[in-house]
Amino acid sequence: MPHNSWLPLKDIRMTQEGFWESNVRFSPSSGWFSGHFDEFPLVPGVALLALVAEVVKRQGNEQGRLLKVSCFSKVRFKRLVFPDEELRISVAVMPPGSEAELGFHLSCNGHTVAQGVLKAGEEVSHG
Repeated sequence: MPHNSWLPLKDIRMTQEGFWESNVRFSPSSGWFSGHFDEFPLVPGVALLALVAEVVKRQGNEQGRLLKVSCFSKVRFKRLVFPDEELRISVAVMPPGSEAELGFHLSCNGHTVAQGVLKAGEEVSHG
């Protein structure tokens, strides 16, 4: 998978507990910090949710499925994320079937950053 500077996931793996996990670190030069905020750079919440959705998409690629996230619910942001902090993203494994609700959790140094539930579905290719 080519490197994506917007969603710099690395080492995506499945845990024994049945979760897909990945780590990410945003460099201070990441485009996410441009204007968010100049004197106090923070990783925007939308970037955190984009990382979760990307883990689901890549999980699908590993399984030979086209998965996409259609919505998030019960999302709670618990901690700010700053440049150069390493995050761990954990998303429940997509079961067989065309749609499921999956729990997710993001943490930094053992502390919860965000958590919630997403709805994922399998896209049917036409053609």
